[in-house]
Amino acid sequence: MEFRLLGPLEVEGAAGLVPLGGTRQRAALAYLLLHTGEVVPTRRLLSAMWPADPVPGTARKILQNAIWRLRRTLAGPGQAQPRLLTQAPGYVMRVEPERVDLMRFERLADRGRAALRNRDAAGARSALREALGLWRGPALADLAESGTDWPELAALEQKRLDVMEDCSEVELLCGHHQSVLSDLHAFVRAEPLRERASGQLMLALYRCGRQADALNVYARIRAALVEGLGLEPGRELQRLQQAILAQDPGLDLPGPVPREPEPPLFPAPLAGLPSAGTAAAPAHGGGPGPGPGREAPAAPAPGAVPAPWSGAAIPAPRSAGSPVSGSPVSGAARGPGADAVPGGHRADGCRAASVLMVRFCLGPEFDDLAAGDIDRVLDTVCELAREEIRKAGGCAPSSIGSSLIGLFEEEAGREDHAQRAVRAALAVRDSLSVSASPLAPPTMVIKGLSVHAAVATGTAFVCRWPPAAPGGGEPWIGGEPVDVCEALLCPAPPGEVHICDETRRRTRETVTCGRLSGPGAGWRVHTVRPAAGEPGRRFEREPDLDLMTGFLGRARQLSTPHLITVLGPSVMDRSRLLMEFHRRLAQAPDPVRVLNGSVAEAGDALSAPAGMLAAYCGLARDTDSRTAERCLAHAVRTVADAADAAELLPPLRSLLAPVRSGGERRLLLAAWRRFMALAALRAPLVLVWDALHRADDALLDTVEQLCADCPDAPLLVVVGAHNDLLTGRPGWAAGLQHAMTLRLTPLTEDTLDHLLRSVFLPDTDAA
Repeated sequence: MEFRLLGPLEVEGAAGLVPLGGTRQRAALAYLLLHTGEVVPTRRLLSAMWPADPVPGTARKILQNAIWRLRRTLAGPGQAQPRLLTQAPGYVMRVEPERVDLMRFERLADRGRAALRNRDAAGARSALREALGLWRGPALADLAESGTDWPELAALEQKRLDVMEDCSEVELLCGHHQSVLSDLHAFVRAEPLRERASGQLMLALYRCGRQADALNVYARIRAALVEGLGLEPGRELQRLQQAILAQDPGLDLPGPVPREPEPPLFPAPLAGLPSAGTAAAPAHGGGPGPGPGREAPAAPAPGAVPAPWSGAAIPAPRSAGSPVSGSPVSGAARGPGADAVPGGHRADGCRAASVLMVRFCLGPEFDDLAAGDIDRVLDTVCELAREEIRKAGGCAPSSIGSSLIGLFEEEAGREDHAQRAVRAALAVRDSLSVSASPLAPPTMVIKGLSVHAAVATGTAFVCRWPPAAPGGGEPWIGGEPVDVCEALLCPAPPGEVHICDETRRRTRETVTCGRLSGPGAGWRVHTVRPAAGEPGRRFEREPDLDLMTGFLGRARQLSTPHLITVLGPSVMDRSRLLMEFHRRLAQAPDPVRVLNGSVAEAGDALSAPAGMLAAYCGLARDTDSRTAERCLAHAVRTVADAADAAELLPPLRSLLAPVRSGGERRLLLAAWRRFMALAALRAPLVLVWDALHRADDALLDTVEQLCADCPDAPLLVVVGAHNDLLTGRPGWAAGLQHAMTLRLTPLTEDTLDHLLRSVFLPDTDAA
């Protein structure tokens, strides 16, 4: 007989699959097979058969009957039949190891790992693939579906994931980084906290020439670890990130794989990464080191000058033989001062300056985007950052992948370069995000795009060359501030700006900061006071924003609901205006609570009001059901009395449920409308709807009726819609006393508009 545990429980005999009876009987057999050859005490076996329910008084009798039936089922002709024996203090299953797929899996996994240690790639690949081929789904999937949740099942799943990582390591060792890329993407998406798999994906992406994507993987797993567990990635993953930043040649494909035993490839299970004791020279060149289809860059000729951030050696003035480092992101440079560089180029030498480093990371939302579109996104956001840096009086020499560096030099008569660098960092972040409050992390306008920034001040080495030179007239930047900036940027969560101690000292009068934990960790920027005479952020629809803000002030002053309808054919124009309005409310001296909802073109029509309710209750997408129930009940009881709360809770609970009944939509919307009316009576509230022209009559009635339900509440409802809204609803908001309509006319595009239009909203005339 063959016993299969790696999937639904199956027993196959000579005549085919053997019927195993009910759930209790199957659970008893499965648990004994998980512990083949081990005596399982009766008490433990009973707990396994009733994992979620109290063990009944007749449990021992039920177990005895189950064992008796299993013995009859497993009995039959042949010499190699399994034996189910009674042995104090319980039962034991004795079966040949080759008859149980779990034991074959473990044997093959051990064989594959031994071959991997001996660098026998062919043997390792064969054994590991055969081991994974035994799996037909989650272990004991049929029992797990019925509520069985044994620790052994979780351990089995971890073993499976470990072998999948071993298999990926073999593929990377053999140079199959292209073929394994899609599998690693799916693996990391399903298991976002497994550092080894993330490291393998980073290495595969790097070897495919996608350095920025590799660094984005690191940013994602770091954010998941920090936000979810309060932990930093392990040292191996941090070293891998640093090696990618330095374009370490040790990351490229190793040489031919010998079959004789050798020391481990790497202390951590990341194929191809140099060990801690191996000094790897930085790779100089604009891309990854040598690999398939790539040649090692030739050594630069004497006097040659590389393109910015290329990392090649740069001739520089020397004092007592002190070298100049040309790493793209780390370059502690020491020199005596300005001097001539061979070849007619000029080195400005060491001078006081502030360095701004900005890194853009792309989340899984970009995985399905074409490579050309991803490049366009990075080019556009980098150009946007350059604009902000230039506005602040700095220069942005160049960018590499998703990172950009800016220089703010000390000028005669003014020493505000640190302040200008911090303002530029905040301007870059704010141009792509909306802050809910001054101290809260910002929400990015483009889902999946995150901004990380750091500023360091000190003595920088600046090298300039004429426009005709390869550098194109832009300076090369090195020195201690670049190193410090990179160290501050690595742990910076999305949307935060970190600064060094010297930057903090120079900006103490204008910048509000919070100290980061750890020695030398720097500071987190909270707010910056506008400089005297400094112009604010320019937005061409400022008059419309003033009108909308005034309407909100009127709603608060009169304690009456107001409705603003923003109409226009371009979804980009509407969304940008609503975003800027949200930003203005967040930066106001007396901010109000803002809830946003967008009506999807297809899908659940109740998702927008459900999202607003979830946001009011403080629920996230991954909040468990018990916590969601508690938060919802607390929010309802806060705004309503006991009678109203008892009436509202059931329909609001149904509104937040993943699956809703179609026949109760109007009932759920009525409960939602009542809750929002009570919430507005308690504190001023702004509801922002986008794409409301896609809503059906029930939702449109709800939005209109909301203003009539709370005549004494400071409520502002802002509706963004296509002009078609008035085609289907010519009398929209006609019966409301405090309502106005803004019709948007086309404006000139700025950089963010161009980004939204070219990539994310290609058809801006569509609804």
